[in-house]
Amino acid sequence: MSAPDLILHNARIHTLEPVNRTVAALAVSGEVIAAVGDSADILQSRAPHTCVIDLAGATVVPGFYDAHPHLDRMGLRDLCGVAIAHCDSVAGICAAVREAAAHTPPGEWIVTLPMGAPPDRYVFRPAQLREGRFPDRHDLDDAAPDNPVFIRAPWGWWSRLPLPAVTNSRALATAGITRDTPAPYKIEIARDADGEPTGVFLEHNRAPVLEYTLFACVPRFTYEDRYAGLRHAVRATSAAGVTAAFEGHGVTPQMMDAYRRLEAAGELTLRMRLPLSVPSASFGDRKIAQLLAHWAPRLGRSGGSAGTQGLLREEAICLDVADPETARIIGRGYPYEHWAGHFYQALPHQRLVALGLAAARLGIRVCTLVCYELERVLCAFEEINAQVPIHDKRWVAVHVTEATPDQIRRIKALGLVATVTPGFMFMAGDRFNLQALGARGTPIRQLLDAQVPVALSTDGVPHSMLFALWEALARWDDDAKQQLGPSNLTREEALRLATVAGHFLTGDEATRGPLAPGMAADFAVLDDDPLACDLMRMRDIAVLRTYVAGRAVHGPMP
Repeated sequence: MSAPDLILHNARIHTLEPVNRTVAALAVSGEVIAAVGDSADILQSRAPHTCVIDLAGATVVPGFYDAHPHLDRMGLRDLCGVAIAHCDSVAGICAAVREAAAHTPPGEWIVTLPMGAPPDRYVFRPAQLREGRFPDRHDLDDAAPDNPVFIRAPWGWWSRLPLPAVTNSRALATAGITRDTPAPYKIEIARDADGEPTGVFLEHNRAPVLEYTLFACVPRFTYEDRYAGLRHAVRATSAAGVTAAFEGHGVTPQMMDAYRRLEAAGELTLRMRLPLSVPSASFGDRKIAQLLAHWAPRLGRSGGSAGTQGLLREEAICLDVADPETARIIGRGYPYEHWAGHFYQALPHQRLVALGLAAARLGIRVCTLVCYELERVLCAFEEINAQVPIHDKRWVAVHVTEATPDQIRRIKALGLVATVTPGFMFMAGDRFNLQALGARGTPIRQLLDAQVPVALSTDGVPHSMLFALWEALARWDDDAKQQLGPSNLTREEALRLATVAGHFLTGDEATRGPLAPGMAADFAVLDDDPLACDLMRMRDIAVLRTYVAGRAVHGPMP
């Protein structure tokens, strides 16, 4: 071979080719793997311009692939608002609000991030705070008497229900909320002994609607907030060893624009595949069909941006079947998407069939979240397939949490790709009945045995694919402190699902995935070996370096 640009040696490199090899060195030429093998053999090919890195025994694996990362909201939850994650008490929260008030002109809003810490340690019970209660309007009045104050609730899947939001008296007055204000859908307005609002609102919607109803006056996230959040999220994702991702829930055109802007600035450091989220709760089928026709040239498999490394590609659409009343409320706020980054949807059967058919006829594949109603989604897809064949189009069943043997057979017959989020099992008492399902939930082994293509995802809670890898094997329910049945997966199988398998999801398996000559030079350098370390150690393995297309995007730069 010609002299490579980069050599990594003195390492434990798992190639994850169809038959896995463990070698000591790899060479990179341009954007692809040039060779893998023994250190002595690979080092012989170096030239004066070759960057040579001794990894001192570290482990190299193909880059992680996250099939549902939600980068669209990760940065918002970390950056956009007054930080109170460090506060474990009412007094601490009030001190942070008081500090913010000292720098905020009278009359302007003070909006904080949610109580508790991201990604999954948010406050949902009063006992989590030192005083054993939530702050109320009187606490916040003392901290900021001249400003309306709003403590945001988190997105529902980051925490457990209910989701608490807290306001002061000025915020209540600005929003026009009195003792006679009726509570919106699935929201509890806490009241004192005299029937007056205490300033505490408890949301029982997974997608919060408080800021679409009573508090529509609260300052909203801006495009620049979303762009800054995305930059932050991309850096954090690269630092976690993720080299490619598929945003299974879809994103709005505004978020697609933010991704394009990031790529144009040279700051996109992973291969991102973006399905479009359509505003089906805001418009009728005719308008949505027109939108699909407009987007079709870009949402086909060959669509995407013209970035020099092809890191960004727009493809597919997401159609969802969630809570219809929540969708109705959120749809009134179009085009605002709050925490989500995608449009909230709740399609009944006939609409799912109609819009799915419109997409199929345009050559656009569909992703649908099946965690709510797998049977209904399968029935709709089968009805679509009877009119426009989809069995070779790799439509996506997002968040498979439960499936009978017959449903798995039908998933296979439709040619669907299944994405699974093992992290849901960590909070199984609060997720899709997983605690009751036990060994029958999150059926990764059963899907694989039926030869259904499977890819793992994080849903951004946490955004570590090493955590997802560990949970796929451990199946640990931290609520009940028990294992939800054996995984029956080998470590190599699980590692493949967290790395190379995702590329089948986007039709890139011929050029990306295994660390083999001619394949993309996308890989992560770890401080321990996930195939050999203690199982509990797996989730805490540190990512030392990340490379995409042969370029270092995290860790020491050559």
